[in-house]
Amino acid sequence: MQIGIRQRGAALLMSLVILLVLTLLAVSGMQGSIMQERMASAQRDGVLALEVAETAMGEVEAILDSMSDLSDFGSTKGFYQTGDAPIPSDAVTWTKDTNGDNVSVADASAVNGIVPRYFIEYKGTVTLDAEGQLPRDMGQYGGSGPTEFDYARIVVEARGPSGQSRRLIEGFYVFQPGGLGGGA
Repeated sequence: MQIGIRQRGAALLMSLVILLVLTLLAVSGMQGSIMQERMASAQRDGVLALEVAETAMGEVEAILDSMSDLSDFGSTKGFYQTGDAPIPSDAVTWTKDTNGDNVSVADASAVNGIVPRYFIEYKGTVTLDAEGQLPRDMGQYGGSGPTEFDYARIVVEARGPSGQSRRLIEGFYVFQPGGLGGGA
């Protein structure tokens, strides 16, 4: 009878050890799944923020397309003269005041409940010749040879739906030579 009792105790002990190992494996697998879910959510949040920022960039380009002169630069919130623009990586640039208004930037239209923000800095006039970065054939801009362009820098910031991700994109807008009212 004693041999039977010892064998039952060993079987119980082995069952408990196996159950403990299986529990540890299950907990470990669950933690891995939670981490994978968090990474997928963060990536989705970042992609949505980037899409919203790109949509806002198009909206800002449309605003610049419709401009008839440069009077907004320096006089309208979010429009800056050369050298006066805030630093995009500085957190203060994108903060709001106690009333909930943007301090340095303007709001673009909301996309899926996300309100992207932007600022535009007029960079001045640049003269490009046949050795410039643009194609040698300037015919599409109404002539060839030396060409002058007014241009501006656009910086757009958007946050993801969770508010944990942020995307900044920067673009340059070239006004049509000889006047405003078109971009490239």
